[in-house]
Parts: sequence; C-alpha cells; structure tokens
Amino acid sequence: MMDAIVGRFRVRMEETGLVLTHPSGVCFDLTAEEALEMMEFIAVYRKALLALERDTDPHLQRIVVKEAAKEPTE
Repeated sequence: MMDAIVGRFRVRMEETGLVLTHPSGVCFDLTAEEALEMMEFIAVYRKALLALERDTDPHLQRIVVKEAAKEPTE
C-alpha cells in the first residue's frame, strides 16, 4: 500500500479500491470501477478544470508577468 497527498486529501490504494480521506475525517471509499469512472470524468473535463482560476488566497494581489520581447541577437 502507498499513500499520496492530493490537495487536502490523503489517497491510498487498498485491495478493494481507492480511498480518499479529508483531514476533517470525511472518507470516500471507491471501488476500482468507481475510481476508473472518476478518471474518465476528469479526462473529459480536463480542459475545463485547467481553465478554472486557481486562486489560493483572495486577499493576495495578482501579479501578471508579461513575456519580454525577444531582441535580435548579433
């Protein structure tokens, strides 16, 4: 068995399937079939998930970094 941390969840594989545990104590015990269906769902909505804003703290000032114009090299 191997544990991993995904966001706030501890994730581990067991013989029966995938177990997601939140620090609050909420636990999701997914069968292998349910875990695979979740992977398919995430694959379908991958682009939409990547497009979501990922602000971690609404009080932080946003910094936009613009790529510098490339100057011709001699």
